[in-house]
Amino acid sequence: MHETQASEEEARDHIKKLISNAWKKLNASQFSNPHISQTIIGVAVNLPRTAQCIYQYGDGHAIEHLETKDRVMSLLIKPL
Repeated sequence: MHETQASEEEARDHIKKLISNAWKKLNASQFSNPHISQTIIGVAVNLPRTAQCIYQYGDGHAIEHLETKDRVMSLLIKPL
């Protein structure tokens, strides 16, 4: 934002577009090489999926509510 003098809304829109493009590439790569193990592909897809789930409403540091903490607890701690 500081480098380009973009507003917060413009920066968020740009990041959303980057995420969307990354998902398109990730999904396309699942079918492009049949020699890659489905286990590796599953891990490669599930890691960013988890990160997006945790951080889709903010980073948990800049926002004062506990939604991110609750998401991490429900994903990692409560199932045990």
